[in-house]
Amino acid sequence: MNRFVVLAIVLVVVTLFVVWIAGDSLTTNSGSANLTYNITLAVLLLTSLVLGWRGTASQAIRYAMMYLSLFFALILGYSYRHDFSDAWQRVSGELNPAKPISKSSSEVTLRRASDGHFYVEASINGTDMRLLADTGASVVALSVADAESAGIDVDQLDFSLRVSTANGQAVAARVVLDEVRVGSIVRHDVAALVGRGLNGSLLGMSFFNTLSKFEIENDELMLRD
Repeated sequence: MNRFVVLAIVLVVVTLFVVWIAGDSLTTNSGSANLTYNITLAVLLLTSLVLGWRGTASQAIRYAMMYLSLFFALILGYSYRHDFSDAWQRVSGELNPAKPISKSSSEVTLRRASDGHFYVEASINGTDMRLLADTGASVVALSVADAESAGIDVDQLDFSLRVSTANGQAVAARVVLDEVRVGSIVRHDVAALVGRGLNGSLLGMSFFNTLSKFEIENDELMLRD
């Protein structure tokens, strides 16, 4: 088969394929302009490739089909990107239960850990840290180490408040957190405590009470903005 015949066939196929992919974008001026530009670019690239081709016509057709198949696979992957994202979030949630799964801009879920508790990777004042999600705690409570990581000057705090913890009595100081972020849910000016003797930090009711809803169902803790 003559090389120029192959070129003509490839150009026709590519043009029809691009028009089909473009779909509704043809109904707008900007869509038509973008389509014209893309087709022109594809034609120029294919023309240079085919004219410079030194192999057989069958090889040219085979390679053309391979590139078209790859292009279609990329389009398909892009079309289902949100489904792939949701699936990846579910998988990552199983591997790391503390990672918040943002089902929407207003709903986040956490998976129960193997020890029966819910943990959450949250951002406190812009610093990422791991907390125990504890609906039995009246406020967000930070360990001294986590408070320092969040930019709180612990040396300036008044540790005059006595609190009960799982490890017994501890002293704590009241603070207000500039920002608490759990997945897509963000809260500002959240009341909290910094406790001496805390082994870990807690996400308590001073955060949960700002939500419109939170509930535990099927080993998931659902948070709704």
